Amino acid sequence: MIKNILVAIGDTDYEKNAFEYAGQLAVLLGTHLSCVFFQDSSHGGNADVAATVLRRTEAECSLYDFLDYHVEAVAGNPRQMICEQAHSADLVVVGLPEDIRKRKLKLIQNQIDDVLQHITRPIIVVHEQCTLLRKILAVHHGDTYSDHALGLVAEIGELTKAGILGLALSSTQPEATQIKQQMEAYLKYYDVQTDFLTARGFTVANILENAEENDCDLIALSASHHGRLYELVFQSTTQTVVKLANRAVLVTR
Repeated sequence: MIKNILVAIGDTDYEKNAFEYAGQLAVLLGTHLSCVFFQDSSHGGNADVAATVLRRTEAECSLYDFLDYHVEAVAGNPRQMICEQAHSADLVVVGLPEDIRKRKLKLIQNQIDDVLQHITRPIIVVHEQCTLLRKILAVHHGDTYSDHALGLVAEIGELTKAGILGLALSSTQPEATQIKQQMEAYLKYYDVQTDFLTARGFTVANILENAEENDCDLIALSASHHGRLYELVFQSTTQTVVKLANRAVLVTR
């Protein structure tokens, strides 16, 4: 169960958007919201910036009805500290600069890559124009990691009343159909509206096109398990979806 959501706050537009997304989600899920400002050299170590961000966040949190929250600043490299602080949370929310998506094929190694490779908790990466949940695309390609993603999506969908579109992906149509049937069997015990699709290939195009065509607000999929050396050289499907999606992406271990 989700009891605590950690959100990385700050003074940029994408960090403000991540806070708004996390705040609304925390209210819908009835969870605690931990708002953390990760202060490092990119902020010049400026105490005034931290004070301003904390003060603004406190004021905005107070506007939410029935929201249990706390606000704090943590010094250190955000790439490391987000992962360390995540141990106290069930779900992490971070924002992503819009220019990452606009680079498209020039997907150079970025802070989000380090976080995705090291974080041990589920994480939602929020793009600047994201809206809150109406429909979730749950991607499953037949492994236990996809099962983890589906379990979290089922909980979120039931509590937020968001619909779930299960996308079963495999190299062959019979395998994709079998995965679809397994998803149907799992989700029938949850009070959620569901639909299911199949497609051949765990590809970026299959995931992004189905999310777009079916108006899904959140894409949920499992993290890559290629290993750090591979991902320093190549972009995994998950990393690329995170960067190119024009909607929020939930990544689980």
